[in-house]
Amino acid sequence: SIASPWIEQEIFTQCTSDQDGVTKLITEIAQLKKKNASMEDELKDMQERYSDISLKFAEVEGERQQLVMTIRNLKNAKKS
Repeated sequence: SIASPWIEQEIFTQCTSDQDGVTKLITEIAQLKKKNASMEDELKDMQERYSDISLKFAEVEGERQQLVMTIRNLKNAKKS
């Protein structure tokens, strides 16, 4: 049987609505991918900064321990 113009219009409207929804989803996915890439870059930068700070901390801690040992040795030398 031949579909009535009203049914054809409903089908057309639904298809157009579905296409709009798909287009919106594709746009949102593209935006999320861009945001994800940006956040991955930011995370990489943060990891590099953390690594640098950890290395500097280890160096300073090593120097601190050397100073503590030097002070102890000087105190012990004065006692002797």
